[in-house]
Amino acid sequence: MLYLEKISEENKGKNALYKQVAQSLKQAIANNQLPPGSAIPSENALSAHFNVARSVVRQALAILVEDGFILKQAGRTSVVAPRVKHRRNLQNSLSLHSQLEDKGVMLRTEVLHLGKGVFPDAVAGFYGALEGVLLERLRYINEEPISYVQTWLPIEFNTLTVADLTNNSLHQQLYKQFKRKPEQGRNQIQIVAADKKLAAYLQVKNKSPLLQLQASYYDQHGLPMEWFTAWHREDKVVFDIAVDASLENKIQVKNFQRVLK
Repeated sequence: MLYLEKISEENKGKNALYKQVAQSLKQAIANNQLPPGSAIPSENALSAHFNVARSVVRQALAILVEDGFILKQAGRTSVVAPRVKHRRNLQNSLSLHSQLEDKGVMLRTEVLHLGKGVFPDAVAGFYGALEGVLLERLRYINEEPISYVQTWLPIEFNTLTVADLTNNSLHQQLYKQFKRKPEQGRNQIQIVAADKKLAAYLQVKNKSPLLQLQASYYDQHGLPMEWFTAWHREDKVVFDIAVDASLENKIQVKNFQRVLK
């Protein structure tokens, strides 16, 4: 069981032992070292590997069952559960939060950073300005990270607070506070390798494949209102894109002009 990270002496007092055992197993499952359908090691084997009591192992396994990582079978060995991928419709202007909420899936949002910042060149060209608001968030389902999002917003949104955006939809807050909502924009999808920062945030191995979505949206008045890049775990998220052959060569993205007052 070399794939299971042991609990070091220095970490034993930092968090409950059963939580550390559970996290090690979750990491092995996320990295496909314990693929779907594979047997979970016995309680005795896990107890010996982590040098903890069997009661600690039982608590850890109970967490994995509750969070949907493993399937417990009466009279049989527990196995890794099939992976559930969450679908994001890229033809829909609804945020990931709203799309999952409509399906009854609870998305937790942690705000990592919120403050003024200097726009990168491409973002400055989009907004026609040099400075704005930088928002960085980590999104979780069942306490497991599924995406890291870096969003650049116009400076007029600088009254947003961390409390506004923790476990809340950005789009819902923008409409609630500023009466602005996304109407049209562009989405660009790439597969990229996780760097050390993204790997740490998303709890995957360095250079693991990620689904990168970069988008720029205009509001109902034709004003630029959001530019973001989101990196999604490819084992947790699927992008849906509708195809209609009747619209081939007829689709045009409206070229909005910045409204000057």
